[in-house]
Amino acid sequence: MRRHLIAIASVVAVVQGLAGRASVPLAQKPTLFSRGSYFAQRAREDAARAVRRALFGDQLSQLQVGGPRAIPDGGRVVVTGSTSGVGLDVAREVAALGYDVVVCGRDEKKLERAVALVGRVARRGVESARFDLESLTETRAAAAAIGRADGLVLCAGCWPTTLRYTEDELEAGLQANHLGHFLLATRLLDAGGVARVVSVASTAHAATRQDRLELDDARWTRRAFDPLEAYAQTKLANVLFARELPRRYAVEAVSAHPGAVDSELFRDFDVALPPDPFGLLPPTVDASIGTLSTTAQSFLKGVVGSAPVSVFKKPRDAARDVVVGLVAPGLAGAYLSDGEPTETSPGAADDAAAAELWDWSRSTIDEALALIDEERARGDWDF
Repeated sequence: MRRHLIAIASVVAVVQGLAGRASVPLAQKPTLFSRGSYFAQRAREDAARAVRRALFGDQLSQLQVGGPRAIPDGGRVVVTGSTSGVGLDVAREVAALGYDVVVCGRDEKKLERAVALVGRVARRGVESARFDLESLTETRAAAAAIGRADGLVLCAGCWPTTLRYTEDELEAGLQANHLGHFLLATRLLDAGGVARVVSVASTAHAATRQDRLELDDARWTRRAFDPLEAYAQTKLANVLFARELPRRYAVEAVSAHPGAVDSELFRDFDVALPPDPFGLLPPTVDASIGTLSTTAQSFLKGVVGSAPVSVFKKPRDAARDVVVGLVAPGLAGAYLSDGEPTETSPGAADDAAAAELWDWSRSTIDEALALIDEERARGDWDF
């Protein structure tokens, strides 16, 4: 045990030095806050957490068996995006803990497969809800059909590489990643019973150009579409949504960065491998992350004979970190990375911005649904 603790201390010391050096040249670039410093600090923490995980297990495995949980025993948990990737593994982990699970997705065949896979480890019931978050009418109907829930994990997401609009004339990424979830969550919260909501976000929330949302041009009609900026904007919205949620409802909310995971999130990218999420960053920081990972691997190989640290996490590992945000006590209001609380960017901690996003989201959805209902009443809706 002593050599393990020494190894951890050594890794932390090394990565602190590396990250500190990496942030120096980035300070010359004028930004609302120092993104270089922020990401270097997060990389330093990630490297240390990877070592602790390899030696002592993840945060979920360290929760006390039979101890207090944020979701009551036997509760019903809704998981979006749970037909594949991280979402599927979240549903499996939640089911294995003894909760009823509602698997959500838009493809019927994938839903059937997911229900079967979750059912293999489930200790209670497994249901499915088919709907597309890119359709407000489908999402509204799904919320009504689901009814009551005790927990909600908003895990679905996409990363469009080109500008695309939904049937509701909203930018596809923003609707799938934020607005659809906003509608689903608020309708389920209106039904009562939800104890905690987990908004699956990303460290990319800190990669927006100005560390703030551009709600005045959310449809990208006045500027050239930038897929990296657009995705970062949606992830910032995820964190701000979780921040504002407890102010609007009597519910606990957590936002969680699951880590860089090789998943279907990158399905729209025309490349053999998924893009480096840190490609959002200046080259200096990107290079430092590789150095941090290499350093951590070297220490682990010498101490425990293996080097499990990798840029990309396995979906199950990422899922277990998300589930910590759902069930672990004492995390209300936290932003998690690898299942542990950490700092957001300053823009994601802006209460005024969170309130503005909430009001904008509510009015945008209400206007879109009102228009749809009006068209249906006139018989103009294409069913």
